[in-house]
Amino acid sequence: MKEVETMSRAEWQVMRIIWTLGQATSKQVIEILEQKTDWKAATIKTLIIRLQKKHFLKAIEDKRPYVYQPTIQEDVAIKENVTDLFDNLCCMRKGNAINELIESSAISQADIAKMIATLNEKAKTAPEEVECDCLEADLK
Repeated sequence: MKEVETMSRAEWQVMRIIWTLGQATSKQVIEILEQKTDWKAATIKTLIIRLQKKHFLKAIEDKRPYVYQPTIQEDVAIKENVTDLFDNLCCMRKGNAINELIESSAISQADIAKMIATLNEKAKTAPEEVECDCLEADLK
C-alpha cells in the first residue's frame, strides 16, 4: 500500500521548508513563504493544519509556540510522488520523460556520475525497444 497520500503543490512548498529546517514553527514557515509567495498567514496556517490531518506533519505540543516536524522523510515522499507519476505514463514515453527532466534541471556533477553509473548498469539488460502497456495484451 502507498505510504504517501497526495500533497498539493502548496503543501509541497510547506513541506520543503520543514524538511530543509528539520522542524519549524508556523511563524518560521509563514515568514519564509510570505517572501516567496503572495500567500497570507491564514492560508499558510491552513496548509499546516491540512498536512497534520494527512499525517505529513506532527506538532510538538509541549513547546510554545508549537514546533512542527515531518512524519515522512523527504526522499520517501519524492520517490512515491515520482512513482505515482510514472505509473500513469506509457512505458514507451518514460525514457523521454526522464530525458526531459534531465535537460530542464540543474544537476550536480556527483548526481550526473551516479546517473551515468545507473544507466550503464541498466543498459546491460535493457531491451532494444520498450512495448506500449496502455492496452491489455488481448486488446492489442
